[in-house]
Amino acid sequence: MRGFLAFVFVLLAALAVAALVIVPIVVRPIVADTVRTALPFGDQPVNVDVELNPVGLLSGTIDRIHVTGTGLRAEGAVIGELDMTLTNVSTTDHRFRTASGRLRNVELPFVQSSTLTITSIELDGPYGDVAAMALLDVRASLAVIGNAFADAGIAVEGLELIDGGIAFSILDQRVEVPLAVDAGALVLPDVLGGPLVVVEPGPDDPWRLTGVRVTRSGFEIDVQLEPEGMLGTP
Repeated sequence: MRGFLAFVFVLLAALAVAALVIVPIVVRPIVADTVRTALPFGDQPVNVDVELNPVGLLSGTIDRIHVTGTGLRAEGAVIGELDMTLTNVSTTDHRFRTASGRLRNVELPFVQSSTLTITSIELDGPYGDVAAMALLDVRASLAVIGNAFADAGIAVEGLELIDGGIAFSILDQRVEVPLAVDAGALVLPDVLGGPLVVVEPGPDDPWRLTGVRVTRSGFEIDVQLEPEGMLGTP
């Protein structure tokens, strides 16, 4: 009897150890497929690596989800390179502990069937406080500024980037104006007696601009993301 109980104990122990290996192997591809389905890329090739363990699953948490891909198209945009990681992802809602990663060479639809290329977007931070930094080269930066002037019906010449802002000529007069962030929007604070909005979020957009740095080679724009708005978290 004691020998049989010892055998049962060993068997249970073996099954418990096996479960630690088998459960992740079984569940991991299911999670990866679910992530691929949730992403806005359809049947385009996306690599999804999942790290998990049975203890974490019992508490409703996936340790790590790492997503990579190249040349991805979604909602009119083209992402040259995607590399993002989420940690401690909840299986019951969209919450996570941290997000990090980058998108490179992101092409967005722009005016008159043209495209605007964002050199890179870096992401980092905990849930509820994810920050992004978008880098635009000089060409893209001038396109954004030029479009803002065109929308406002202001004709300018010789538009260029300077440290901290922009310079242009209007009525044969050279003008230098700083670029700033105000109430979540990118603005030129003083153009012909008033502010000119360059980029601003809509009332329901899940992002706000928090800072900008301008050099002669382009913009660096800081963005605060609101995961609840982006992910539809209940």
